[in-house]
Amino acid sequence: MTRLRTIAAWLMTTSWPLYAAMVVASNVVGAFATIVFIRVLLPVGQLSANPAPATPLTKHLPMIAVGYLLVAVIALLAATIWLLVPVWRWQRHPQAHDRNMVRHLVLRIPLYQAGIAALLWLMGFTLATILAAVGGDRQLAIVIAVVSLLATVVVTVLTYLEAQRLMRPFAVAALARRFEDSSLEPPIRQRLLLTWITTTGVPIVGVLLLITGQQTGFFAGSAADILPAIAALTTAALVTGVIATMLVMTSIVDPILELKGAIGKVRRGETNTMVDIYDGSEIGVLQAGFNEMMRGLRERQRVREIFGRYVGTEVARRALEERPTLGGESRRVAVLFVDVIGSTTFAMNHTPEEVVSALNEFFERVVAVVHRNKGIINKFQGDAALAVFGAPLPLADAAGYALAAARELRQEVRGMELSCGIGVCSGTVVAGHIGGHDRFEYTVIGDAVNQAARLTELAKDTPGRVLTNAATLQSANEAEQARWTVLKSVELRGRTALTQLARPIRPTLADRS
Repeated sequence: MTRLRTIAAWLMTTSWPLYAAMVVASNVVGAFATIVFIRVLLPVGQLSANPAPATPLTKHLPMIAVGYLLVAVIALLAATIWLLVPVWRWQRHPQAHDRNMVRHLVLRIPLYQAGIAALLWLMGFTLATILAAVGGDRQLAIVIAVVSLLATVVVTVLTYLEAQRLMRPFAVAALARRFEDSSLEPPIRQRLLLTWITTTGVPIVGVLLLITGQQTGFFAGSAADILPAIAALTTAALVTGVIATMLVMTSIVDPILELKGAIGKVRRGETNTMVDIYDGSEIGVLQAGFNEMMRGLRERQRVREIFGRYVGTEVARRALEERPTLGGESRRVAVLFVDVIGSTTFAMNHTPEEVVSALNEFFERVVAVVHRNKGIINKFQGDAALAVFGAPLPLADAAGYALAAARELRQEVRGMELSCGIGVCSGTVVAGHIGGHDRFEYTVIGDAVNQAARLTELAKDTPGRVLTNAATLQSANEAEQARWTVLKSVELRGRTALTQLARPIRPTLADRS
């Protein structure tokens, strides 16, 4: 008794009562329509050329049909609850049930429901046919058999389509993760064929049988006597056509519209978009395929973001789009080298956590300034950073962007706990992947890199702490050149030729220029 009360409480808090009511109602309406069609719209006794005498059995046949209808309704309700109890148990304790079993059951319930309805209909019209034949009215037996058989086809298809639509919320929960099997429900082609049979095939067959029966003498009287029955079949075709078409249309159009909307969200950058999976045919495979594709896209984007944080966004993009190989190419670039001043002393006077926090705060500003000026951070070397302008993607006026980044960075780090020297140099380098086949990195190698490092050393002891050479300054645009002043020539460490230095002028004078 307690178990029955629990089941009843669950039914009242879910959409199962609606499901059971809709399924039972469609079958009851179909049964009443069939009885009315046979006894009223198709008065066999009046149209028969040789009417059989009425017997007590044939007189009570409508009452017997109504009695069986009540029994069939109770049986249909019991069978429906029997089908839904395993789903109810899964909803209450999802971890205690095999997900594949639940998935198969939920997607097969519409087929099972239609099969149960078809079985009850077959049993009913078989019983009515036998009783009519035993009662001596063979013509009535034939009419009952044919009409009931056609009605069984119509009601069975409508029951399936209706159950398939009502089961959608539960199919979404059962298929929340993935779905690969497209054989759990009839494919789209068969659904469309069943809809045609229900809305067109069966009514046409009924009309043809009426016309044939009237012309062959099975029905007595004129052609006008069967017009009410033909009109009823035509009306039934219209009604069932609208219902079946709407049901099959929603089963196809709804997921297509949902996929269309999801694609629109992805185009707007919403990569967390997913669609519900609730169909057991090819459409379910498409829904699951879209979700699988989005999972792959998110994973690819995540790899790209993480990869980009290590090697730079542009390097990561090219590595994912192309197959990187060892080797390089000559490129005209500008190099900006940043080195922290007094990092050893700072590390001795602070804890490792404080050192890491200060370096991260410092380099956060360095990265932001470099990216704003279209450069990339090629690598971090302890307390130093190497930025490249013009590789891997070519950049017009790379020297101008690098010099502007150096000036901006000088202002950006002013007042911070850590200070730095900044050196800028442009020239031809080899840019590419250096290392072994199993481990390599994108970098730039050339004299410009070495000069930038030497200029950084000198910049630490120069007012403003930013230096470049005259050759780099001359390769920049005129507006940028006006913001720098040329200094004396010096001999950089490791070089024999003199290098003329240049540093930014004061911001006020630069603004005036």
